[in-house]
Amino acid sequence: MNSILAHLNPGKLKKSNKIALGVLIGIGVLAILLIVANNILESRIKKGIEKNLDSANAVYEKVDVKLLDRSAEVINAAIDIRGKMLKVDTIRLNDIEILEYLTKKNIIIGDLKIANPEVKIFKLQKKDQDSSNSKKQSSLKNKIRIKSVKVSGGRLKIFEKDSANHRFYSKLRDISMEQVRIDSSSLKESVPFNYDLILLNIDSLYYDLNDLQKLYVGDLVIRNNDVKVADLQLKPKFSRSEHQQNISKETDWYDLEIDSIGISDFTWSLQNDSLKIGNSLTRIDKFNFVIYRDKLQSDDTSIKPLYSEMLRKMPVLIEIDSMSLTNGYLKYEEKIHADREPGTVDFSNMNFQINHISNVGMDSKDFPETMIRAQADFMESASLNVRWTFNIADTQDRFNIRGELGRIAAEQINEFMKPAMNVQAHGEIEDLYFNFSGGPYTAKGDMRLEYKDFKIEVLQKDGQEKNKVVSALANLIVKNKAQNSKANHKDITVERDRTKSFWNYLWNMIKNGALKAFI
Repeated sequence: MNSILAHLNPGKLKKSNKIALGVLIGIGVLAILLIVANNILESRIKKGIEKNLDSANAVYEKVDVKLLDRSAEVINAAIDIRGKMLKVDTIRLNDIEILEYLTKKNIIIGDLKIANPEVKIFKLQKKDQDSSNSKKQSSLKNKIRIKSVKVSGGRLKIFEKDSANHRFYSKLRDISMEQVRIDSSSLKESVPFNYDLILLNIDSLYYDLNDLQKLYVGDLVIRNNDVKVADLQLKPKFSRSEHQQNISKETDWYDLEIDSIGISDFTWSLQNDSLKIGNSLTRIDKFNFVIYRDKLQSDDTSIKPLYSEMLRKMPVLIEIDSMSLTNGYLKYEEKIHADREPGTVDFSNMNFQINHISNVGMDSKDFPETMIRAQADFMESASLNVRWTFNIADTQDRFNIRGELGRIAAEQINEFMKPAMNVQAHGEIEDLYFNFSGGPYTAKGDMRLEYKDFKIEVLQKDGQEKNKVVSALANLIVKNKAQNSKANHKDITVERDRTKSFWNYLWNMIKNGALKAFI
């Protein structure tokens, strides 16, 4: 024991203790400095986030920053920019680039996560927007960039001013965006940020279109510039009888269902305060469309523009290269007599190919015409092929429409002729071809009609019993030529009633041609 103590030098022990104490003090001072620096930097970052939130018209409960984790959390945040409100329980920011903020005051974030946000948009009048903006303008001196944004769940609602009922509602599954950028310029836009890539997945959507119609979407996915829609429904708010009680003049009742819509290379932007949308291809598959018209209502005497004029004067700029519609069904019902069922025509197995639908660059000398090709089965029997062209840029609204209808028994068209025209026919139409060109006021063309043993029965006023005398006179007039005889008629002229639709115009072209063929 003594030998051990002899080796211990009290001077050396004293020196070692001093060194150890110095190290401990150094560590302590360094720890204090780190804590102080951490608190200072956390405070600065916190104040920076709070300042930017204030600049964006945001309110919040608190901001929590953890420098060592390079993360921040905003609790109970709500942002209001010109009637657009975002409210979330928490916003989580990860991988904050501290050096960028300290040197340039810019906020660059690696990852932002938002859970179950609720977005509300109130459609304000322009004067209300101006008044709201005059109180507090959105300004942002520095820039914000977020490398990755992920939103899970949430809802989006659009309201009319001072209304508790939403016009638009959607339930979100998730949203992913990359390279989101916010600055003072972007805050002035309708969408107050820019982005490079986006994935938007919506579980359901509802839109109150107008007083008579509402829109439903079962599923909507936007992946960058491609859009997929499933189970779209344009539904009437009222039954057919209720619909008539809610209109003051003749207005069609619509019921449309579409299985799927695919849009490729979809783009949108604002051009001179107008929304511009475009895409290379739109695909619509398996649709069912029912149109009902009650002719007992007062006529709508407003001028009906042709489709070229309607597209040319749309408030939205459109640029669609091509559109295809496949596997469609269309049923049109028209009620003319109060005591009878409506007349009906239908088209099944409908397929359309439409090329160049655009009202952009219409001053170009080589602005292309719009071409529509359609095939269908008429009354589930006769094949129908139509080719229709017009030029949206043409202010004279000239068009050409030609088509051919295959063999159909007269009894099959009685579903419309009997209730609507008080006439029923017997026999067979072998072939019908038409070719008309025209404009807003008149159309001219030719027609070929082949028929076999065609007879007409004019009915009594009740639509049931045959009027034998009038029917006999009518059949004396109708030419009953041998099978496959052709009736060709050229220079058929039709005056258009501009208070009627284009389809009424086309019907009168075919009707006038048929009358010349039969009589």
